[in-house]
Amino acid sequence: MRFSRRYIFLLFSCFFISQIIPAQSFTADPPRLVIGIMVDGLQQKHIDVLWNYLESNGIKSIIEKGANCENVSYNIVSAGNASDIACVMTGSIPYYNGVAGDNTFNRNTAEIQEIIQDKNQVGIGTKKNYSAHNLLSSTVNDELMLANPEKSKSFAVAINAEEAIMLGGHTANSVVWIDDENLKWITTGYYTDGLSRWADEMNINKGFQQLANTAWVPMFNINTYFNKPTVEDKKTGFHYDPASKKAKNSTISIIKNTPTANDLVTNLGSKILTEEQLGKDIYPDMLMLQYTVRTPNEKTSALQSAEKEDMYFRLDKNIQNLLQKIDVNVGLDKTLIFLFANQTGVHSPKELGENKIPAGYFNARRSIALLSTYLMAVYGQERWIDGYYGKNIFLNKKKIEEKKINFKEMQQNIANFMLEFEGIQAAFPASDILNMSGNAHSEMVRIRNSTHKNSVGDVILTLLPGWIEVDDKNNPVGESNAIVSYTPLYFYGWKIKPQKIEASYQTTDIAPTLSRILNLPMPNANIGKPIEEITK
Repeated sequence: MRFSRRYIFLLFSCFFISQIIPAQSFTADPPRLVIGIMVDGLQQKHIDVLWNYLESNGIKSIIEKGANCENVSYNIVSAGNASDIACVMTGSIPYYNGVAGDNTFNRNTAEIQEIIQDKNQVGIGTKKNYSAHNLLSSTVNDELMLANPEKSKSFAVAINAEEAIMLGGHTANSVVWIDDENLKWITTGYYTDGLSRWADEMNINKGFQQLANTAWVPMFNINTYFNKPTVEDKKTGFHYDPASKKAKNSTISIIKNTPTANDLVTNLGSKILTEEQLGKDIYPDMLMLQYTVRTPNEKTSALQSAEKEDMYFRLDKNIQNLLQKIDVNVGLDKTLIFLFANQTGVHSPKELGENKIPAGYFNARRSIALLSTYLMAVYGQERWIDGYYGKNIFLNKKKIEEKKINFKEMQQNIANFMLEFEGIQAAFPASDILNMSGNAHSEMVRIRNSTHKNSVGDVILTLLPGWIEVDDKNNPVGESNAIVSYTPLYFYGWKIKPQKIEASYQTTDIAPTLSRILNLPMPNANIGKPIEEITK
């Protein structure tokens, strides 16, 4: 009997070991370097149209030789790149990670402020005070830095501050972004290394300035493009000076919406890669990069201009140069690359309207003014509304309490009143949203996912299909109002096998996938699951 039990134990042990060996062999040799690439405005259908004109060793190489995740969606309402990137990097949603959009309404000051604003920080090269303090959970690169203190390295190079900080998280060595007024790299003192010495070098040796002063003209003969230029130049087809101002009285240049921005990101990213010796030891490093396919004077996200096509061709060249640099310095077999995009509407309201499809732009100023008049008529001549931002109405709670008015009743009256406005789909008291439960893929749960108790208003609006919100400067407040918003997602390099993954996943599944590959704890607010086809 003793022999039998021992024999059974040995059999069981062998079986158990045989089950865990495959998982261990997958992660026993993690990538030395992880490169994350976020492309603002990238759409799969644009790549499909331009496919035959792309280089074989650029974007095409990533898609053909890597894993193409064809059904990846954002389970939040579009509210800006900050919340989109935060979802990817934390494996979570605004309901937990706190980043409900690029901006938020401050009840104390009754002003709209940037989500990254932090009066306790100091800018480096800028007077703006930014940090990741409103990002309330850890990111996958935070977990990497916590797992290997002073061993792993993490950097982020981006076009905009929001993207840079969300990509860098809390613990990056340095994050930098483009100053489109003074034409240089800038950052915040929030990060250990401050302004990367290689960014500072580009500022000092005029490398940044030289690129900024290089004219943008078509890569190819203008007659070979599918579309005409938005602004035509008789000699070249189109001609832009990246350093030129957006408007006569503006101090801001157009550089962030030109290929020069992508060139700057590639040049600095490559410099950091080589000079910081990323991927050279057994401790994995991370380098996060943000690119764009946005163009000056862009009225639609559709591929409807020669400039837009050229942005893709030049981005393809940047990706090609980056891959070559990685292969020479680290090796693509030791580097994991993942590429994703933000939420972008497939069709703009303008394009839909021109094709007789109901759509429009919602600007809340008029409706909030009428709402204020209505509330005064019902409840008395007081300022009942503190402010509005991003489909959130903020009420004057102090005054409502002082006048002993039923708060819930007022919320419901406001919700009913707002339904009368063009473009409004529904309106809800905030408590109804925050306490929502049910089908994880329903629109109501997406709205709940997109709110956080620290920034939510008292009444929340939703818009009809085809409608998007714009602020008083006609800037979109989120660019997609689709019930399900998809993003391209590709994994490439390291041990990634060429494949098309048709199973449905969400962007919150990216961080746990990276965590599994890197043998890291999941970010502390993670709700996603590893992508099985990548990690098995």
